Amino acid sequence: MTAPFPHAPHVPHAAQQPAWPGAALACRFCGSVPAIKATLHGHQGFLIFMRVLTQHGPYCKSCGIAACREMSAKTIWQGWWSFLSVFIAPAVLLGNLVTRVRLSRLGEPIPGAPGIPAVPGKPVFKRAAAFGLVVPVLMALGIGWAISRDPAFADVGACVRAEGTSTDPDVSVVDCGDPAATYVIIGKVEDTTDDAECARFPGTVASYTEERESRKLLLCLGENG
Repeated sequence: MTAPFPHAPHVPHAAQQPAWPGAALACRFCGSVPAIKATLHGHQGFLIFMRVLTQHGPYCKSCGIAACREMSAKTIWQGWWSFLSVFIAPAVLLGNLVTRVRLSRLGEPIPGAPGIPAVPGKPVFKRAAAFGLVVPVLMALGIGWAISRDPAFADVGACVRAEGTSTDPDVSVVDCGDPAATYVIIGKVEDTTDDAECARFPGTVASYTEERESRKLLLCLGENG
């Protein structure tokens, strides 16, 4: 017969696994579980100044979606008003979208302390701020329109309207059926402004040269029609 231990050894209880991913975390805003670590961003552009907004988690599903919608709405409305912002704002919105997908996979929050989960509010595209998306769309259309009329981006066969003087020409691409389409591009030579190069293109009656920083361009023009 074995004598009993004078002091029974302590046997630790096995740690219980969380019932859901992220159950070890609680929302920093309301204390609810489950929650995930995440960071949301916003962006504001003010002509020559920019401001980046950052809000760290952990978030429960409700508080995270509410914060994501608020930060994204601010970016959609305020994130386009400087040159670099046009590139930064889409990256911020894409990052928030990835976080939004992660938040949507969480279970419904179980309230803890110190508060109750936030109300997510209206989806971003149902808010007035969504009209801010008109700004980048108009910018893209404006840039596309400018490029389509810029002779530097025209191909051989495109027609141009030529106005102005020989020392200050105003040349733009137009439809070949336009009455103002005086010339058609029959030759395009990069890295030169020497109009003698147009001798290689029979039918040349005029030329157009352009120099932007280190780029040089020569267009050899023939009569349209």
